[in-house]
Amino acid sequence: MAKMAVVAKLVAKEGRGDDLAKAMAPMMEAVESEGGTEVYVMHRSAQEPDAVWFYELYTDADANAAHSASDTMKLMFTALADIIGGRPEITVLEPVGGKGLPL
Repeated sequence: MAKMAVVAKLVAKEGRGDDLAKAMAPMMEAVESEGGTEVYVMHRSAQEPDAVWFYELYTDADANAAHSASDTMKLMFTALADIIGGRPEITVLEPVGGKGLPL
């Protein structure tokens, strides 16, 4: 199976970008023990202070599915309900090459 990447954008309600980034701490900790999650990086946007972006790299689609169905993911979206300003934007990608990633 091919590796799978995801770029996700979450936007907090106005002025709540810091709260959103802090609220993601349990997920950032949980992915450390997900064997199929190879890269999981949260970024803050300089242009949109209330947005956070994620770059995720999984061994395959099954690893992404396991991450998406995890107990931590379920708890995160409940915890973020007050902070998030809308639905996350998710783009699924198939990596084809690059520097610094285990492809």
